[in-house]
Amino acid sequence: MKTNFDKKKALGVFAQYGFRKTSVGDVASAVGLSRQSLYKKFGSKEELFQTIIEEYSEEVGLQALDILEEKTNDSKSRILRALDTIIGQHVDLMRNSVHGAELVQMGEQVMSAVGKGIMPRVMLKIADVILETHENQSKEQAEDDAFILYTLAKGLSLTVSNYAEYKSGITRAVNRLLD
Repeated sequence: MKTNFDKKKALGVFAQYGFRKTSVGDVASAVGLSRQSLYKKFGSKEELFQTIIEEYSEEVGLQALDILEEKTNDSKSRILRALDTIIGQHVDLMRNSVHGAELVQMGEQVMSAVGKGIMPRVMLKIADVILETHENQSKEQAEDDAFILYTLAKGLSLTVSNYAEYKSGITRAVNRLLD
C-alpha cells in the first residue's frame, strides 16, 4: 500500500514526539491530510508507522541505487552521494531529536532485511562502482571496501555533532580508501 504524502515529514513528527506520544492527528496535520483518511487507509497508528518506515527506507535505498547507476559523475562522487542519501541526510534528524536515532535504526533494519532488503543491493552496487576505477582489485576486495565505507558512514553518523562534520569525515574516508 503506497502512501502518497511526504513520508519524511511524517517521520519528523514521530522523531519529535516519539511513537507513543505521536497521534495520528499530529501526522495528519504535518502531511496535510485528515486524521480520518489516515485511519481509513492504515487502520492503526502502528500500521501507519510501519508503512511509512518501510516505504521511506525503500525510497531512500532506490535513490542511492539510482545515484550509483549514473555515469555522469566520477565514482567517488557517486559513492559519496549514495552514502549521503542513505545515511548523511539523516544525521541532523538523529542529533536534533530524542527519537531520531531510533527511527533511523528502524529504517536501517528495514533496508537490511535479509532477502527483501535493499541495503545488500546498495552495498553490491557500491562495490561495482569501486571496481569501475580500481580494476586491479578483486570483487571481494571491492565488497570489503564498500562494507568499510558503509560502516564508517554509520559510525560517523553516530559520533559527529552535525551534518558538516559527517560530510567532512566521509569525504576524507572515501578519498583515502579509493585513491
